Amino acid sequence: MSRRVTVILILLFGAGLLLVWRPFSDDADGNNAATTRTMQPDFTAFGLETRIFESDGLLAHKIKSEKMSHYNQIGLTELKGPVYTVFSEQGEELWEVSAAQGTFYDDQTLILEHDVEILALEPDTHIEQVLTEYLIVDLKNESMSTEYPVSIHGPRLLIRGNGMTADLKAERMELKRHVKTIFQPAE
Repeated sequence: MSRRVTVILILLFGAGLLLVWRPFSDDADGNNAATTRTMQPDFTAFGLETRIFESDGLLAHKIKSEKMSHYNQIGLTELKGPVYTVFSEQGEELWEVSAAQGTFYDDQTLILEHDVEILALEPDTHIEQVLTEYLIVDLKNESMSTEYPVSIHGPRLLIRGNGMTADLKAERMELKRHVKTIFQPAE
């Protein structure tokens, strides 16, 4: 009986050793096709413009990009040099948001990264420009938000803060944490 137990223990130990050893031996040099495979886009377009319309037919949003790479399997589109334009209910351009890169998801969320700039397109506005490094735009709820540092520029006005929320329809921006305001009175 002890001989059987010894043989069974040796077999179990050998099987355990093979299970432990196998993952390390198959991909010792990192050339495994499954781990080095990169996902290819379903399509790539250059200079493409996407327009999103309201139910009444009026233009609500427009997204332009130098390069778009769409990945249908994971539901996203990578954007290089995206420019997002927000329109009023009357069809007038209100805001233009640009960045170095971005990602547009199937759930109508646009994430903009690196050198994000929000420009007011209406004349005589209190806020002319907003700068940050990362911005989430929710097209369904028509809102923008960030947790990153923000600087807001207006006529004779500079406001710095950390984090921001914005309601595009109500044209309202709110800093999550105010850091500094510089106001230069008219001369």
